[in-house]
Amino acid sequence: MAVYKIFPTKDATIYSQYPNKNTGLDEILSVSIEDAQDSGNTQASRVLVQFSDTEISDVITNKINGASWSASLRLYASVINGLNSNTTIEIYPISGSWNMGTGKYAYNPEYT
Repeated sequence: MAVYKIFPTKDATIYSQYPNKNTGLDEILSVSIEDAQDSGNTQASRVLVQFSDTEISDVITNKINGASWSASLRLYASVINGLNSNTTIEIYPISGSWNMGTGKYAYNPEYT
């Protein structure tokens, strides 16, 4: 069985506490739910990842060519805090596009 790797064309992390922050250049994609220490509110971060439709179609049409196939998304963690062995991370398609942006999480002033 052949393996075809398709890499993202753009990605970003979005933060509930900072709804206008644009972290498109950040090397770190952050998935979290945590209590914000300064406000006591829960903050969530989510990851957006976009792949090329053309590249996906090419693999399905020209390389798989009608054979049975499956797809998976493989992400690697560099730092894990407070994650237990039965934590589920869910993946959903998004319905719109976004600008990847030129900011990082720690930029001050914040890139929007």
